[in-house]
Amino acid sequence: MFCKPKIYFAIAALLAGCTVVPAGTAHRACELLQTASSEADLAPAWYIEAGAVLERCGRENARAEGELRACFAEARNGYRDSKECEAMQ
Repeated sequence: MFCKPKIYFAIAALLAGCTVVPAGTAHRACELLQTASSEADLAPAWYIEAGAVLERCGRENARAEGELRACFAEARNGYRDSKECEAMQ
């Protein structure tokens, strides 16, 4: 009798396409992503996606910061003038 709710929950999670992880694990993943996006030289698209994920993690303005970092990455790679990025600040 007690197993049925657990089975239904497991089936619902699988059907939703989600993986249930402990809150601490999700928090650590968000912190790791924040560190990587702050400290590493990455591709511009990566910064934008990281900003979107960090915003879902609860970090305010993370998407805008990601777009700014992407702009500077494009400038670093020679695809854009860094003055455009400075104007975004």
